[in-house]
Amino acid sequence: MKINSFLTYLTVFCFLCNSQITLASTTTLHSDQRIFVKTLEELIAKSDRVQVGQRVRAQVSRDVIVDGKVLIKEGAIVLVKVNSVSQKNFAGIKGKLSLSAIRTESIDGQVIDLDGGYHKEGRSKMALSITLAVIVFLPLIFIRGKSAELPAGTIFDAFTARSYDVVTRDQERKRIDLTDFDSVMSAELLYDNLSESKKPKYFEFDITIPEGVDRKFIIDKINDQSVKPMNLDIQSERVEDDELVVNVRIKIKLLVKNFAKGFNTIGITNIGESDNPSTSLVVDIEI
Repeated sequence: MKINSFLTYLTVFCFLCNSQITLASTTTLHSDQRIFVKTLEELIAKSDRVQVGQRVRAQVSRDVIVDGKVLIKEGAIVLVKVNSVSQKNFAGIKGKLSLSAIRTESIDGQVIDLDGGYHKEGRSKMALSITLAVIVFLPLIFIRGKSAELPAGTIFDAFTARSYDVVTRDQERKRIDLTDFDSVMSAELLYDNLSESKKPKYFEFDITIPEGVDRKFIIDKINDQSVKPMNLDIQSERVEDDELVVNVRIKIKLLVKNFAKGFNTIGITNIGESDNPSTSLVVDIEI
């Protein structure tokens, strides 16, 4: 590799690394922002099974999105406590149960204080109890009300207690990969093309190879595991710095069924060349 190309590549790499700081931005999570909370356990206000101050396992039931950015992720743990509880009573008096949402966490690790909660009352049998007492002259104490029950998966809303400035990262951030720095073949996923459509159908790559070589590209590895070869369709070609840049694409749905959560590594091979040169790249896309 020419020394000038090396220096150019190194300069671009350093610039991108230094510019990572600018990829972060701040979005305001306003006071009284609604947050949906889901309980993860069953509660029955009976005997001593539920007590005031008891912690209740719960989580955020859907992403909290402001200005197109996720500030609190679905699944974030929510601290919920039993605010009040009363047992079912004689004379048909129903049981009562209420919960208070205390706090959760934003994507940048801030503690987000919450207001609001859930109030659940058992079905009252007071009317039935009084009616029977009038008809058969029974003491009221023989008929009990129903305990307040709250099944797991109950969803209620809470609200942010104040405003917060939440640091978010650019969701189009590219992960820089130098594993094929000195290779005769390299590839880059075109993230910008993905962001141009709300529902993109294709992954597009720019594959750089020497001029004059044969070319037929396949994806044959995902996360270092061999997969059934998938053809990359050539869309266009151009020459840059004495090298050939080939634009290729593949349907997203063909790849994602082999993806794991988090980062994924794709292996691309040029089977048009006898020595089958290959390269790999890391895909930083949330699936």
